[in-house]
Amino acid sequence: MMEMDLANLKAAVERDGFVLVKSLFSKAEIDRIKERFEQIWSEGVPGYFSRDEQGVVNSCERYPRIIHPHRFDELSRNYLLDPRIAAVVGAVLDDEPIAAQTMYYWKPPGTPGQAPHQDNLYLQANDALGCMAAWIAIDPCDEENGCLICVPGSHKLELQCPGEADHTKSFTGHHVATPDGYTEVPMVMEPGDCLFFLGTTIHGSGPNTTQDRSRRSFICHYIGARSTESASFYNPLIRMSGEEFENAASQMGSPCGVAFEGPH
Repeated sequence: MMEMDLANLKAAVERDGFVLVKSLFSKAEIDRIKERFEQIWSEGVPGYFSRDEQGVVNSCERYPRIIHPHRFDELSRNYLLDPRIAAVVGAVLDDEPIAAQTMYYWKPPGTPGQAPHQDNLYLQANDALGCMAAWIAIDPCDEENGCLICVPGSHKLELQCPGEADHTKSFTGHHVATPDGYTEVPMVMEPGDCLFFLGTTIHGSGPNTTQDRSRRSFICHYIGARSTESASFYNPLIRMSGEEFENAASQMGSPCGVAFEGPH
């Protein structure tokens, strides 16, 4: 496992709400992830991922995201439980990492982004630090193809009540405005880079405006063992040992980025 200065990584997250670890994963690993998800797209997975007669999964985009591939795909589960990610998450949360979610985004040219939001609105982890994401770049990511933006310092805010997103730019409906005095910063990344950020950090992405470049990514979400309650959608949770268990279900929460009823 590559050596990382976990103390400095933790300090960066405490300061900004996020930290970028360059080249956490090798080119060979990224190529394998890419290859596996192109296979999933091409062949489908009965009961989990399928296309209609027009070849689309939803009305938002031709290549949508896929949620929880770790529940049917061994490669996805292996990366969800990867010790390199666990080391950073455990150090930042100062807690045992508990795996909650995987997602893969294809985001080909011409498709929308996801309006700024805070992940813990959806995961509802009830420890003070909430949840944490590990966002792995599969393609080079820049502003033209819709890289992530993060808002430094926003992790110190409470969860914000989201407004309505611009559906010409976002495939999800929630939008958290950048508060006065805060600035959005683009997260320019190369394949194999991993961005770690907290569940209260405001982040999102713009549309892919390129003609020929996808912006694929593989994302994992975690909570700490001190969070004894979380949204039921994420059960069963998984310890890094591979043991599955269920948390007490919160009253709110939903798949990441999906609107739900109740106070926000």
